[in-house]
Amino acid sequence: MSGQLPPAPSKHPVLQHSLRYARDPFEFVEEATTECGDLYRMELPSVDDVFVLAHPDYLAQVLVDDIEKFGKTDDFRRAFGSGLISVEGQQWRQQRDILQPLFFRDRITGYIDEMVACIEQRLATWEDGETRDIEEEMSALTLEILFATLFGRELSPGEDSDIREAADGLNEWFAPTSWILPHWMPTPARRRFKESTNRLQEEVRTLLADGMSAGPPQQSGDSDTMDLLSRLEQTRDSQDGKQLTTEEIEDQLVTMVFAGHETTATALAFTWYLLATHPTIREEFYDELDAVLDGASPSLEDIEELEVTDRILTEALRLYPPIHTIPRKTTTDVEMNGYHIPKGHELHLSLIHIHRDEQFYDDPLEFRPDRWTDEFRESLPDFAYAPFGGGRRTCIGREFALLEAKIALAMIGQRFQLDWTANREPTLEPRITIRTENGMPMRLNRR
Repeated sequence: MSGQLPPAPSKHPVLQHSLRYARDPFEFVEEATTECGDLYRMELPSVDDVFVLAHPDYLAQVLVDDIEKFGKTDDFRRAFGSGLISVEGQQWRQQRDILQPLFFRDRITGYIDEMVACIEQRLATWEDGETRDIEEEMSALTLEILFATLFGRELSPGEDSDIREAADGLNEWFAPTSWILPHWMPTPARRRFKESTNRLQEEVRTLLADGMSAGPPQQSGDSDTMDLLSRLEQTRDSQDGKQLTTEEIEDQLVTMVFAGHETTATALAFTWYLLATHPTIREEFYDELDAVLDGASPSLEDIEELEVTDRILTEALRLYPPIHTIPRKTTTDVEMNGYHIPKGHELHLSLIHIHRDEQFYDDPLEFRPDRWTDEFRESLPDFAYAPFGGGRRTCIGREFALLEAKIALAMIGQRFQLDWTANREPTLEPRITIRTENGMPMRLNRR
Protein backbone atom coordinates (compact mmCIF):
# COMPACT_ATOMS: atom_id res chain seq x y z
CA MET A 1 0.00 0.00 0.00
CA SER A 2 1.36 3.43 -0.91
CA GLY A 3 0.03 6.86 -0.21
CA GLN A 4 0.62 10.16 1.50
CA LEU A 5 1.07 10.38 5.25
CA PRO A 6 -1.36 12.63 7.12
CA PRO A 7 -0.11 16.18 7.70
CA ALA A 8 1.79 17.25 10.79
CA PRO A 9 1.37 20.64 12.46
CA SER A 10 3.76 23.11 10.85
CA LYS A 11 3.74 25.65 13.63
CA HIS A 12 5.94 23.51 15.84
CA PRO A 13 9.21 21.87 14.79
CA VAL A 14 9.61 18.21 15.75
CA LEU A 15 11.19 18.85 19.15
CA GLN A 16 8.58 21.45 19.99
CA HIS A 17 5.83 18.94 19.20
CA SER A 18 7.09 16.98 22.18
CA LEU A 19 7.54 20.00 24.42
CA ARG A 20 4.20 21.54 23.46
CA TYR A 21 2.35 18.27 23.95
CA ALA A 22 4.00 17.65 27.32
CA ARG A 23 3.08 21.16 28.49
CA ASP A 24 -0.62 21.04 27.54
CA PRO A 25 -1.80 18.00 25.56
CA PHE A 26 -5.40 19.19 25.18
CA GLU A 27 -4.39 22.57 23.81
CA PHE A 28 -1.90 20.92 21.45
CA VAL A 29 -4.63 18.65 20.04
CA GLU A 30 -6.98 21.61 19.62
CA GLU A 31 -4.40 23.69 17.77
CA ALA A 32 -3.22 20.80 15.62
CA THR A 33 -6.76 19.87 14.62
CA THR A 34 -7.53 23.47 13.70
CA GLU A 35 -4.45 23.59 11.45
CA CYS A 36 -4.40 20.08 9.99
CA GLY A 37 -7.95 18.81 10.16
CA ASP A 38 -9.30 15.77 11.96
CA LEU A 39 -6.48 13.38 10.94
CA TYR A 40 -2.85 14.32 11.52
CA ARG A 41 0.40 12.96 12.86
CA MET A 42 2.55 13.97 15.77
CA GLU A 43 6.26 13.84 14.95
CA LEU A 44 8.09 12.79 18.09
CA PRO A 45 11.89 12.50 18.16
CA SER A 46 12.08 9.63 20.64
CA VAL A 47 9.24 7.39 19.45
CA ASP A 48 7.48 6.59 16.18
CA ASP A 49 4.97 9.05 14.77
CA VAL A 50 1.60 9.00 16.54
CA PHE A 51 -1.55 9.57 14.49
CA VAL A 52 -4.47 11.51 15.98
CA LEU A 53 -8.01 10.81 14.71
CA ALA A 54 -10.73 13.26 15.64
CA HIS A 55 -13.87 12.44 13.66
CA PRO A 56 -16.71 9.95 14.30
CA ASP A 57 -16.09 8.23 10.96
CA TYR A 58 -12.58 7.28 12.05
CA LEU A 59 -13.90 5.83 15.30
CA ALA A 60 -16.35 3.74 13.31
CA GLN A 61 -13.56 2.48 11.06
CA VAL A 62 -11.24 1.57 13.96
CA LEU A 63 -13.81 0.20 16.43
CA VAL A 64 -16.26 -1.50 14.06
CA ASP A 65 -15.65 -1.58 10.31
CA ASP A 66 -11.94 -2.55 10.21
CA ILE A 67 -11.51 -3.68 13.80
CA GLU A 68 -9.11 -6.52 12.90
CA LYS A 69 -6.60 -4.00 11.53
CA PHE A 70 -6.18 -2.32 14.91
CA GLY A 71 -4.95 -3.75 18.20
CA LYS A 72 -4.37 -2.60 21.76
CA THR A 73 -1.19 -0.68 22.47
CA ASP A 74 1.67 -2.00 24.58
CA ASP A 75 0.74 0.50 27.30
CA PHE A 76 -2.41 -1.50 28.09
CA ARG A 77 -0.32 -4.60 28.77
CA ARG A 78 2.05 -2.65 30.99
CA ALA A 79 -0.79 -1.35 33.12
CA PHE A 80 -3.25 -4.26 33.10
CA GLY A 81 -1.29 -7.35 32.08
CA SER A 82 -3.70 -9.92 30.69
CA GLY A 83 -6.84 -8.21 32.02
CA LEU A 84 -10.00 -7.78 29.95
CA ILE A 85 -9.21 -4.34 28.56
CA SER A 86 -5.75 -5.33 27.31
CA VAL A 87 -6.15 -8.83 25.83
CA GLU A 88 -7.41 -9.59 22.33
CA GLY A 89 -8.80 -12.34 20.13
CA GLN A 90 -9.96 -15.60 21.70
CA GLN A 91 -8.50 -14.69 25.09
CA TRP A 92 -10.67 -11.56 25.18
CA ARG A 93 -13.79 -13.48 24.08
CA GLN A 94 -13.27 -16.05 26.83
CA GLN A 95 -12.77 -13.44 29.51
CA ARG A 96 -15.75 -11.43 28.32
CA ASP A 97 -17.97 -14.55 28.47
CA ILE A 98 -16.82 -15.22 32.02
CA LEU A 99 -17.40 -11.67 33.27
CA GLN A 100 -20.50 -10.67 31.28
CA PRO A 101 -23.06 -12.23 33.68
CA LEU A 102 -21.88 -9.84 36.40
CA PHE A 103 -23.09 -6.96 34.24
CA PHE A 104 -26.45 -8.20 32.95
CA ARG A 105 -29.18 -5.65 33.63
CA ASP A 106 -31.05 -7.81 36.14
CA ARG A 107 -27.83 -8.40 38.03
CA ILE A 108 -26.86 -4.73 38.01
CA THR A 109 -30.21 -3.56 39.35
CA GLY A 110 -29.77 -6.04 42.18
CA TYR A 111 -26.78 -4.01 43.36
CA ILE A 112 -28.89 -0.95 44.24
CA ASP A 113 -29.18 -1.72 47.96
CA GLU A 114 -25.40 -2.10 48.29
CA MET A 115 -24.83 1.13 46.35
CA VAL A 116 -27.25 3.01 48.58
CA ALA A 117 -25.63 1.63 51.73
CA CYS A 118 -22.15 2.67 50.59
CA ILE A 119 -23.31 6.19 49.78
CA GLU A 120 -25.03 6.45 53.17
CA GLN A 121 -21.81 5.35 54.83
CA ARG A 122 -19.73 7.91 52.94
CA LEU A 123 -22.19 10.77 53.58
CA ALA A 124 -22.13 10.00 57.31
CA THR A 125 -18.53 11.25 57.31
CA TRP A 126 -19.41 14.62 55.75
CA GLU A 127 -19.91 17.70 57.93
CA ASP A 128 -21.92 20.79 57.07
CA GLY A 129 -19.65 23.65 55.99
CA GLU A 130 -16.43 21.67 55.60
CA THR A 131 -14.37 21.65 52.41
CA ARG A 132 -13.33 18.39 50.80
CA ASP A 133 -11.59 17.36 47.61
CA ILE A 134 -14.53 15.95 45.64
CA GLU A 135 -12.24 14.23 43.17
CA GLU A 136 -10.79 12.23 46.06
CA GLU A 137 -14.18 11.70 47.73
CA MET A 138 -15.76 10.31 44.58
CA SER A 139 -12.79 8.00 44.07
CA ALA A 140 -13.19 6.64 47.60
CA LEU A 141 -16.95 6.25 47.19
CA THR A 142 -16.82 4.40 43.89
CA LEU A 143 -14.14 2.03 45.19
CA GLU A 144 -16.30 1.26 48.23
CA ILE A 145 -19.24 0.55 45.92
CA LEU A 146 -17.08 -1.66 43.71
CA PHE A 147 -16.00 -3.79 46.66
CA ALA A 148 -19.49 -4.06 48.13
CA THR A 149 -21.12 -5.09 44.85
CA LEU A 150 -18.66 -7.01 42.69
CA PHE A 151 -16.27 -8.22 45.40
CA GLY A 152 -18.80 -8.89 48.15
CA ARG A 153 -16.54 -7.10 50.65
CA GLU A 154 -17.30 -4.03 52.77
CA LEU A 155 -14.72 -1.26 53.01
CA SER A 156 -15.05 1.29 55.77
CA PRO A 157 -14.27 4.93 54.85
CA GLY A 158 -10.50 5.33 55.04
CA GLU A 159 -9.82 1.61 54.74
CA ASP A 160 -9.42 1.89 51.00
CA SER A 161 -6.64 4.51 50.90
CA ASP A 162 -3.78 2.09 50.13
CA ILE A 163 -5.71 0.42 47.31
CA ARG A 164 -6.78 3.75 45.84
CA GLU A 165 -3.26 5.14 45.90
CA ALA A 166 -1.92 2.00 44.23
CA ALA A 167 -4.63 2.06 41.57
CA ASP A 168 -4.12 5.76 40.97
CA GLY A 169 -0.44 5.14 40.37
CA LEU A 170 -1.24 3.20 37.20
CA ASN A 171 -1.99 6.58 35.65
CA GLU A 172 1.65 7.57 35.99
CA TRP A 173 2.79 5.60 32.95
CA PHE A 174 0.55 7.87 30.86
CA ALA A 175 1.92 11.18 32.17
CA PRO A 176 2.56 13.33 29.05
CA THR A 177 6.09 14.15 30.19
CA SER A 178 6.91 10.42 30.20
CA TRP A 179 4.70 9.18 27.38
CA ILE A 180 6.66 11.06 24.70
CA LEU A 181 9.94 9.45 25.81
CA PRO A 182 11.33 6.01 24.86
CA HIS A 183 9.84 3.25 27.00
CA TRP A 184 13.24 2.23 28.32
CA MET A 185 14.02 5.67 29.74
CA PRO A 186 13.46 5.93 33.51
CA THR A 187 11.43 8.87 34.81
CA PRO A 188 9.94 9.71 38.22
CA ALA A 189 6.45 8.99 36.87
CA ARG A 190 7.50 5.59 35.54
CA ARG A 191 9.14 4.75 38.85
CA ARG A 192 5.87 5.57 40.63
CA PHE A 193 4.01 3.47 38.08
CA LYS A 194 6.22 0.45 38.77
CA GLU A 195 5.85 0.86 42.53
CA SER A 196 2.07 1.16 42.20
CA THR A 197 1.89 -1.90 39.94
CA ASN A 198 3.70 -3.98 42.53
CA ARG A 199 1.55 -2.66 45.38
CA LEU A 200 -1.67 -3.30 43.51
CA GLN A 201 -0.60 -6.84 42.66
CA GLU A 202 0.03 -7.42 46.38
CA GLU A 203 -3.40 -6.01 47.23
CA VAL A 204 -5.26 -8.27 44.80
CA ARG A 205 -3.33 -11.33 45.97
CA THR A 206 -4.39 -10.51 49.52
CA LEU A 207 -7.94 -10.05 48.30
CA LEU A 208 -7.88 -13.48 46.64
CA ALA A 209 -6.30 -15.11 49.69
CA ASP A 210 -8.91 -13.58 52.00
CA GLY A 211 -11.67 -14.80 49.73
CA MET A 212 -10.31 -18.34 49.74
CA SER A 213 -9.81 -18.40 53.51
CA ALA A 214 -13.40 -17.29 54.00
CA GLY A 215 -14.54 -20.38 52.10
CA PRO A 216 -16.97 -20.54 49.19
CA PRO A 217 -20.04 -18.33 49.54
CA GLN A 218 -23.45 -19.92 49.89
CA GLN A 219 -24.41 -18.93 46.38
CA SER A 220 -21.25 -20.38 44.83
CA GLY A 221 -23.15 -23.16 43.10
CA ASP A 222 -25.11 -20.65 41.04
CA SER A 223 -22.76 -18.95 38.61
CA ASP A 224 -25.35 -16.29 37.82
CA THR A 225 -25.28 -14.93 41.38
CA MET A 226 -21.58 -15.22 42.22
CA ASP A 227 -19.53 -12.16 43.06
CA LEU A 228 -16.43 -11.40 41.01
CA LEU A 229 -13.98 -13.11 43.36
CA SER A 230 -15.99 -16.32 43.45
CA ARG A 231 -16.51 -16.34 39.71
CA LEU A 232 -12.82 -15.83 38.96
CA GLU A 233 -11.78 -18.42 41.53
CA GLN A 234 -14.15 -20.96 39.99
CA THR A 235 -12.48 -20.52 36.58
CA ARG A 236 -9.11 -21.62 37.98
CA ASP A 237 -10.32 -25.22 38.27
CA SER A 238 -12.96 -25.11 35.54
CA GLN A 239 -13.28 -28.17 33.31
CA ASP A 240 -15.54 -26.56 30.69
CA GLY A 241 -12.76 -24.96 28.66
CA LYS A 242 -13.19 -21.55 30.33
CA GLN A 243 -10.15 -21.67 32.54
CA LEU A 244 -8.17 -18.64 33.65
CA THR A 245 -4.63 -18.87 34.94
CA THR A 246 -3.67 -17.40 38.31
CA GLU A 247 -1.93 -14.57 36.44
CA GLU A 248 -5.06 -13.83 34.42
CA ILE A 249 -7.18 -13.81 37.58
CA GLU A 250 -4.84 -11.37 39.31
CA ASP A 251 -4.67 -9.14 36.23
CA GLN A 252 -8.46 -9.22 36.00
CA LEU A 253 -8.73 -7.94 39.55
CA VAL A 254 -6.18 -5.19 38.87
CA THR A 255 -8.23 -4.17 35.84
CA MET A 256 -11.50 -4.15 37.77
CA VAL A 257 -10.05 -2.27 40.74
CA PHE A 258 -8.86 0.50 38.43
CA ALA A 259 -11.47 0.62 35.68
CA GLY A 260 -14.33 -0.28 38.02
CA HIS A 261 -14.06 2.90 40.03
CA GLU A 262 -11.73 5.41 38.37
CA THR A 263 -13.90 6.32 35.37
CA THR A 264 -17.13 6.71 37.38
CA ALA A 265 -15.33 8.76 40.01
CA THR A 266 -14.05 11.10 37.29
CA ALA A 267 -17.53 11.45 35.79
CA LEU A 268 -19.05 12.27 39.19
CA ALA A 269 -16.36 14.77 40.14
CA PHE A 270 -16.75 16.77 36.94
CA THR A 271 -20.54 16.62 37.19
CA TRP A 272 -20.36 18.22 40.65
CA TYR A 273 -17.98 20.86 39.30
CA LEU A 274 -20.35 21.72 36.46
CA LEU A 275 -23.35 21.89 38.78
CA ALA A 276 -21.45 24.06 41.25
CA THR A 277 -20.57 26.54 38.50
CA HIS A 278 -24.05 26.58 36.91
CA PRO A 279 -26.48 27.45 39.74
CA THR A 280 -29.59 27.69 37.55
CA ILE A 281 -29.12 24.14 36.27
CA ARG A 282 -28.32 23.01 39.81
CA GLU A 283 -31.67 24.33 41.02
CA GLU A 284 -33.45 22.35 38.29
CA PHE A 285 -31.53 19.30 39.50
CA TYR A 286 -32.63 19.89 43.12
CA ASP A 287 -36.24 20.52 42.11
CA GLU A 288 -36.36 17.17 40.31
CA LEU A 289 -34.83 15.30 43.24
CA ASP A 290 -37.29 16.86 45.67
CA ALA A 291 -40.26 16.10 43.44
CA VAL A 292 -39.36 12.52 42.51
CA LEU A 293 -37.68 11.25 45.67
CA ASP A 294 -39.47 13.28 48.35
CA GLY A 295 -36.65 12.59 50.80
CA ALA A 296 -36.56 8.81 50.28
CA SER A 297 -33.64 6.71 49.06
CA PRO A 298 -33.91 6.18 45.30
CA SER A 299 -35.38 2.99 43.87
CA LEU A 300 -34.85 1.75 40.33
CA GLU A 301 -38.20 3.23 39.35
CA ASP A 302 -37.16 6.59 40.82
CA ILE A 303 -33.85 6.59 38.95
CA GLU A 304 -35.66 6.00 35.67
CA GLU A 305 -37.81 9.09 36.35
CA LEU A 306 -34.83 11.42 36.91
CA GLU A 307 -34.74 12.83 33.39
CA VAL A 308 -33.00 16.10 34.30
CA THR A 309 -30.35 14.18 36.22
CA ASP A 310 -29.85 11.88 33.25
CA ARG A 311 -29.31 14.82 30.89
CA ILE A 312 -26.91 16.48 33.35
CA LEU A 313 -24.78 13.33 33.55
CA THR A 314 -24.89 12.85 29.77
CA GLU A 315 -23.70 16.40 29.17
CA ALA A 316 -20.95 16.10 31.80
CA LEU A 317 -19.70 12.96 30.07
CA ARG A 318 -19.66 14.88 26.80
CA LEU A 319 -17.62 17.81 28.11
CA TYR A 320 -15.33 15.70 30.30
CA PRO A 321 -15.26 12.13 28.99
CA PRO A 322 -13.27 10.20 31.61
CA ILE A 323 -11.50 8.25 28.87
CA HIS A 324 -10.51 11.27 26.80
CA THR A 325 -8.70 9.29 24.10
CA ILE A 326 -8.82 5.68 22.93
CA PRO A 327 -5.37 4.39 21.92
CA ARG A 328 -4.92 1.71 19.29
CA LYS A 329 -2.06 0.34 17.17
CA THR A 330 -2.19 -0.60 13.50
CA THR A 331 -1.62 -4.30 12.84
CA THR A 332 -1.26 -3.71 9.09
CA ASP A 333 -0.91 -0.79 6.70
CA VAL A 334 -4.17 1.15 6.69
CA GLU A 335 -5.75 3.75 4.42
CA MET A 336 -7.90 6.44 6.01
CA ASN A 337 -9.59 9.16 4.02
CA GLY A 338 -6.92 8.88 1.34
CA TYR A 339 -4.00 8.94 3.76
CA HIS A 340 -1.57 6.12 4.49
CA ILE A 341 -0.94 4.97 8.06
CA PRO A 342 1.87 2.40 8.34
CA LYS A 343 1.72 -0.85 10.26
CA GLY A 344 2.87 -0.79 13.88
CA HIS A 345 2.01 2.83 14.62
CA GLU A 346 -0.05 4.17 17.49
CA LEU A 347 -3.35 5.95 16.96
CA HIS A 348 -5.22 8.18 19.36
CA LEU A 349 -8.99 8.45 18.89
CA SER A 350 -9.63 11.83 20.48
CA LEU A 351 -13.03 11.57 22.14
CA ILE A 352 -12.74 14.88 23.94
CA HIS A 353 -12.20 16.73 20.66
CA ILE A 354 -15.12 15.00 18.96
CA HIS A 355 -17.35 15.69 21.97
CA ARG A 356 -16.47 19.38 21.74
CA ASP A 357 -16.67 19.73 17.96
CA GLU A 358 -19.02 22.45 16.68
CA GLN A 359 -19.81 20.23 13.68
CA PHE A 360 -21.96 18.17 16.04
CA TYR A 361 -22.73 20.46 18.99
CA ASP A 362 -23.92 24.06 19.09
CA ASP A 363 -21.89 26.07 21.60
CA PRO A 364 -19.79 22.96 22.25
CA LEU A 365 -17.94 24.35 25.27
CA GLU A 366 -21.14 25.33 27.04
CA PHE A 367 -22.73 23.09 29.68
CA ARG A 368 -26.21 22.64 28.23
CA PRO A 369 -27.97 19.50 29.49
CA ASP A 370 -31.18 20.55 27.76
CA ARG A 371 -29.58 19.83 24.36
CA TRP A 372 -30.15 16.10 24.99
CA THR A 373 -33.63 15.75 23.58
CA ASP A 374 -34.71 12.55 21.85
CA GLU A 375 -34.58 14.36 18.52
CA PHE A 376 -31.04 15.58 19.12
CA ARG A 377 -29.82 12.13 20.14
CA GLU A 378 -31.27 10.65 16.95
CA SER A 379 -29.64 13.35 14.80
CA LEU A 380 -26.12 12.75 16.12
CA PRO A 381 -23.84 10.68 13.87
CA ASP A 382 -22.66 7.38 15.27
CA PHE A 383 -19.61 7.89 17.52
CA ALA A 384 -20.11 11.66 17.84
CA TYR A 385 -20.82 10.76 21.47
CA ALA A 386 -18.89 7.76 22.76
CA PRO A 387 -17.80 8.10 26.41
CA PHE A 388 -17.83 4.31 26.79
CA GLY A 389 -16.19 3.52 23.46
CA GLY A 390 -18.10 1.49 20.92
CA GLY A 391 -18.36 -1.65 18.88
CA ARG A 392 -17.88 -5.09 20.37
CA ARG A 393 -15.42 -3.72 22.92
CA THR A 394 -17.80 -1.18 24.41
CA CYS A 395 -17.09 -0.87 28.13
CA ILE A 396 -18.52 -3.94 29.88
CA GLY A 397 -19.39 -1.82 32.93
CA ARG A 398 -21.35 0.88 31.09
CA GLU A 399 -24.77 0.19 32.62
CA PHE A 400 -23.25 -0.41 36.06
CA ALA A 401 -21.42 2.93 35.94
CA LEU A 402 -24.45 4.90 34.78
CA LEU A 403 -26.71 3.44 37.46
CA GLU A 404 -24.08 4.00 40.15
CA ALA A 405 -23.50 7.60 39.06
CA LYS A 406 -27.20 8.47 39.00
CA ILE A 407 -27.80 6.99 42.47
CA ALA A 408 -24.78 8.87 43.85
CA LEU A 409 -25.91 12.16 42.26
CA ALA A 410 -29.43 11.71 43.61
CA MET A 411 -28.48 10.82 47.18
CA ILE A 412 -25.73 13.43 47.55
CA GLY A 413 -27.90 16.07 45.89
CA GLN A 414 -30.74 15.35 48.30
CA ARG A 415 -28.59 16.29 51.27
CA PHE A 416 -25.82 18.61 50.17
CA GLN A 417 -25.12 21.56 47.94
CA LEU A 418 -21.52 21.45 46.72
CA ASP A 419 -19.92 24.84 46.11
CA TRP A 420 -16.76 25.39 44.09
CA THR A 421 -14.25 27.14 46.37
CA ALA A 422 -11.37 27.77 43.97
CA ASN A 423 -11.09 31.00 42.01
CA ARG A 424 -10.05 29.21 38.84
CA GLU A 425 -11.14 26.47 36.51
CA PRO A 426 -9.58 23.08 37.22
CA THR A 427 -6.39 22.41 35.26
CA LEU A 428 -6.82 19.17 33.34
CA GLU A 429 -4.16 16.48 33.30
CA PRO A 430 -4.60 13.64 30.83
CA ARG A 431 -3.68 10.19 32.08
CA ILE A 432 -5.68 7.03 31.36
CA THR A 433 -8.55 9.15 32.60
CA ILE A 434 -8.85 12.93 32.86
CA ARG A 435 -7.46 14.16 36.14
CA THR A 436 -7.03 17.61 37.67
CA GLU A 437 -3.72 19.12 38.71
CA ASN A 438 -4.76 20.24 42.20
CA GLY A 439 -7.96 18.35 42.94
CA MET A 440 -11.48 19.76 43.24
CA PRO A 441 -12.00 21.52 46.57
CA MET A 442 -15.69 22.02 47.31
CA ARG A 443 -17.58 23.25 50.34
CA LEU A 444 -20.30 20.94 51.61
CA ASN A 445 -23.43 22.84 52.57
CA ARG A 446 -26.28 20.79 53.97
CA ARG A 447 -29.55 21.47 52.20
